[in-house]
Amino acid sequence: MLMEKGEIIGIVLQKSEANELQGLIRADEEINIGQLLLIDDSEKLSLVRVENYEFLNEFFDERGDIAKSILKEPSIYEILDMNTIIKATLHLIKKYDHSTTPKPGSFVRKLPEIKSEKDLLSFYGIKSKKGLIEYGALAGSEIPLLLDLNAITMHVGVFGETGSGKSYNMRYLIKLLSNIKIGDNITALPMIVIDANGDYIDLASTNLDIVSRGRGWIKRYILKDPKEQNDIKLTIDLSIFTPRELSEFIMSLKYGEASYNTLQLNFLEQVLANHDSKEYNTLLGTAIGIENLRNEILTMAQNKDIGITTSTARGIASALEIFKNKVISRLQLVNSSASLTENTLEVIWRNRGLAIIDFSAEGSPGIDVLTKQLIVSYITRLIFNYLTKSKYNGNQRFLGFVIEEAQNYIPSVDYPVNANLTKDVLVTLATQGRKFGASLILVSQRPAFIDKYVLSMINTFFFHRIYHEDVRYVMSASGGLPESLTRNLTSLETGHVIVSGLMSIMKSPALVRIPWDARLGSYAGNVERIDLILSEG
Repeated sequence: MLMEKGEIIGIVLQKSEANELQGLIRADEEINIGQLLLIDDSEKLSLVRVENYEFLNEFFDERGDIAKSILKEPSIYEILDMNTIIKATLHLIKKYDHSTTPKPGSFVRKLPEIKSEKDLLSFYGIKSKKGLIEYGALAGSEIPLLLDLNAITMHVGVFGETGSGKSYNMRYLIKLLSNIKIGDNITALPMIVIDANGDYIDLASTNLDIVSRGRGWIKRYILKDPKEQNDIKLTIDLSIFTPRELSEFIMSLKYGEASYNTLQLNFLEQVLANHDSKEYNTLLGTAIGIENLRNEILTMAQNKDIGITTSTARGIASALEIFKNKVISRLQLVNSSASLTENTLEVIWRNRGLAIIDFSAEGSPGIDVLTKQLIVSYITRLIFNYLTKSKYNGNQRFLGFVIEEAQNYIPSVDYPVNANLTKDVLVTLATQGRKFGASLILVSQRPAFIDKYVLSMINTFFFHRIYHEDVRYVMSASGGLPESLTRNLTSLETGHVIVSGLMSIMKSPALVRIPWDARLGSYAGNVERIDLILSEG
């Protein structure tokens, strides 16, 4: 094959076991576990991944006299440094146009310098970049990792502890998905983003140009009066929910999650079921409607044939009052002419739009987890209904749905949040939505708190540094990583990410460096240096 060769940095010593080689690398070379290198065996090239490495020195023996003199004679350091080498375990992941195993004495080279698209195609062994986007750079090189846009509907997970760079990475991904070059045109993947902490709101205002080249529609949805040009007051249509779902939500606001009075719940469900779903926005979306519903329930309780006591009816009436105060009076969330509907999704599709649902304290002051779940459940239903109808009508649509703090909506059994309203519908979107064009992109600092079944539906992972407690859970749910990369998950540098899964053209886990862009790194959710702020005036 025709491909430039990188600089020689070592040699192959021996083959230790299937697809693994031992090599010596010069000590001044900076390498990372997970980094990719080339093996050159008489012009036959192979791609390898650094599985492990250690420093060796021919003079040093911790039991010898030289060890005792190190602290007394600083000049010993120079002797040790001059005779130090790196011994590395290299895992064979790709052979270029041959089937032989590299022999001892083969050169270990850095990845080549890519000077043209032809070089890039040659490196990956592909014929075209059609449908591919360039993401970051493989560690130790300037070669971008190619991601297959057509695999994004198999769902994506972006996981990393606080401060590991996951939100920056998601912003970077949104930028890439907003500037997709197809032929001579720039287009974008239509997206809806659940923004938990204001990490993306600037993309609809001060940093609009980052995502606007391929998009003709960018809006931020908030739960307060709009003041900026691209802000829209978020309202939803309750008719999309079942009587049971609305009853559980209303009772949860009073009693807490999953601890409501079953008798009250069942009776409220029965009362709502007696009404047409088209009435729900008036019945539950206005103060007058709620007052009429309360009176209806209290009146029914006076009929002994109904079998409901007055105290039960008063409990329901109390829950409705709390619902009115939290959701209707304060947030004004419900409207028969909702601001986000299936028609909105069609606008987003046709304009390759970006909708940011701002749950930050600035955009949605006073919103609680339960109400966030109501909104996420509503949007999930809209997406699923819209995409399925479009597909059955012969009009294929695609939509990316990004959910920050995903553990609040699809929790595992170990996470102390009940999400009955969102979990089932998101499971449906994860399992069935892919064939209709839905791409679920889950972002979380604690993947162990995300439902394991949903995690198993994800086929592309972006792993940043994660907590020790999450490693085993994530590996079992994702199908695993090589042991060397798994060990490295808890100590990854900020700005580095392990990419694994169907979107990666590498088809093997790769360590990638994400380029720094100051504008992607300055957003509302980012905390500035405290010492610098305090020193100002």
